[in-house]
Amino acid sequence: MNTKRNAMSVDIFGTMVTVTFANGKDLAIDTATLSPEIQRMAMMHGIKQKLVDAGAIARNTETGASASIEDKYAAVREVYERLTSPNGTWNKERGGGESKSTGGTNNLLIRALMQMTGRDKDYVDQFLSAKTKEQRAALKRNPRVVAIIAELQAAKAGDVDTDALLGELGAEPVEQVANVETGEPMVTPQLAMPAPKRTRKPKAEVVA
Repeated sequence: MNTKRNAMSVDIFGTMVTVTFANGKDLAIDTATLSPEIQRMAMMHGIKQKLVDAGAIARNTETGASASIEDKYAAVREVYERLTSPNGTWNKERGGGESKSTGGTNNLLIRALMQMTGRDKDYVDQFLSAKTKEQRAALKRNPRVVAIIAELQAAKAGDVDTDALLGELGAEPVEQVANVETGEPMVTPQLAMPAPKRTRKPKAEVVA
């Protein structure tokens, strides 16, 4: 399996924006220390990009047809009204229900795509909402996405020794083999289970 990682990812925490590269190096900017002019330009660029991203839809989420100019206008206006309302929010707030793209395990897909592209949750969620169920399922099988989802799942597991838990079921440790293309260790997709013990029935004696 190809486990090639994305060249760079972006993380935002508080006033810090950190760009991390695949070579392990990173660049961080504390936006609070930037000059007023740069802060103003960054704000203008952020608002512009937020509106433009909202209109970057390929299909009408209700009909599945190619997005018309009216569909794009409606998508941008929704973001515009949310930003300019008295109690405006940067991202769309969700109620008790979840959209078709955020239900269940698709939350991991959203997080993986956010990490891969540097886009915010609102943009990725809108992107996935315009895709069919088959397209979203195919994205989750993409090797690059699979690798990031595996990292997210591993981080979520925390300090739980999952190998020990699997050992209680009788699963032997999974043998790692080298990827013939990259030389990196690769885990085989299936657990090595001990062969079940079978008892053979004695043959009946033949009486002459």
